[in-house]
Amino acid sequence: MQAALAAGRLIRERGLDVAVARTAFLDCDPGEAGCEPAEGLYSGLTIDAGAQCDAACAMMIAGGIRRLVGADAHFLVHSMGMEEKVRAYLDEMAIGAGFFAAMQSARFAKHRELSQGELREFGLTTGSQSVDALTGATICNSSPKRDNCRVLPAANAEAEAPAKL
Repeated sequence: MQAALAAGRLIRERGLDVAVARTAFLDCDPGEAGCEPAEGLYSGLTIDAGAQCDAACAMMIAGGIRRLVGADAHFLVHSMGMEEKVRAYLDEMAIGAGFFAAMQSARFAKHRELSQGELREFGLTTGSQSVDALTGATICNSSPKRDNCRVLPAANAEAEAPAKL
């Protein structure tokens, strides 16, 4: 947990935007046996569907400047101990006390999933936009280009990618 708090502080210090997402790889998942990257690179798309954030992830998300949890992502909380340190960290990140209370309410349950409304109410998210707001092709249209502008995969890559749910 201390590493997650340190990572969240570093995210805040560096002024980074964060989102709950996962990568849908286009050819094969790097974790699969025999999966070799095409031309030395794995390619994929960031998507919200099926993405999950819990435990330490929640503390790192709290550190972001722009914090996005799309409608198809799952945000789970539970009590993690270190109550005083966690409460002080959330105060430092200007996250509402309701978030800490929600974590504590899951103390005797395996976890609790927070709704989009709760995430906004607690100040944990700054928007419910998709991760595309941070990684989509349109971020390269601004002038000057955003620091996280990336090269797009081949023209047919999106056609071959799994549908965004």
